[in-house]
Amino acid sequence: MASAPAEKAADDKKSESSSSQADFNAFDMSAMTSLLNDPSIKDMAEQIAKDPAFNRMAQQLSESVQTAGDGVPQLDTNQYFQAMQQVMQNPQFMSMAERLGNALMQDPSMAAMLQNMTNPAHKEQLEARMSQIREDPALKPVLDEIEQGGPAAMMKYWNDPDVLNKLGRAMGVGGPQHFGLPREEVEEAEAEGEEEEELTLHHTASTGDIEGLKVLLADGANKDEKDSEGRTALHFACGYGELKCAEALLEAGAFVDSVDKNNNTPLHYAGGYGRKECVELLLKNGAAVTVRNMDSKTPMDVAKLNNQDEIVQLLQNDVFL
Repeated sequence: MASAPAEKAADDKKSESSSSQADFNAFDMSAMTSLLNDPSIKDMAEQIAKDPAFNRMAQQLSESVQTAGDGVPQLDTNQYFQAMQQVMQNPQFMSMAERLGNALMQDPSMAAMLQNMTNPAHKEQLEARMSQIREDPALKPVLDEIEQGGPAAMMKYWNDPDVLNKLGRAMGVGGPQHFGLPREEVEEAEAEGEEEEELTLHHTASTGDIEGLKVLLADGANKDEKDSEGRTALHFACGYGELKCAEALLEAGAFVDSVDKNNNTPLHYAGGYGRKECVELLLKNGAAVTVRNMDSKTPMDVAKLNNQDEIVQLLQNDVFL
């Protein structure tokens, strides 16, 4: 089990490439998300997405694929290759593609994911997941826009953490509450169903159900109750960036420095996931910035690992107050 949820990508890079695939989550995109959240990659993507010339190329690529009456895509090869030649001449796009390619080849977790993509069983699972996503009212417009807008639309959503989080959950990653868990435990957690989960403080905190959370607190729910991994509702609220839920929990007296089994505090979660407002709230409520997790990492160390520069600055300022 990974030692810290926000350090999963970093921990994966340290693992042996020959490690067993048994615990590999075929739908775990956390390494890809971490890579796409790299500030330099995001900056290049934003510049490319704003480039009128690239948008014209993307439109040309989109127009090269026409849908026949039976719904089967038909490719205009001449138009497609002309558009691709223009794309390949875009230095920013090629620079970003080279960096992504090199990072993918060097990251064992990504190599395992790419290898798994060739598995026929995984392909069937992926197709089933995609069918479900297309029926999701929150994600269908995103997929439609990507299909119509091509690469430019995809780059737009690379910079949207909410969309990436929703896609991650839909693909079976499950978001912060599942990071660090083996695939079997994730599947078991999903199989338990939502009826029981909806009654817990942890669920309302992670989904931003502030009214449900307040009702549970008013009914006497234990504000510091821990799940099997030692996480409290405050860990979940801060990991997901649910500020109002975090505020309600702290107002109810939740312990600000509660630690999970790996000695991660809510500040580790908020810092690692870049939840600036939650970090500010925790600091305002006296959260300790020097607590070290099982890997001897402070919240600031975790933020640095995940390239959360704003968070690092916040925590540095607090240390020297």
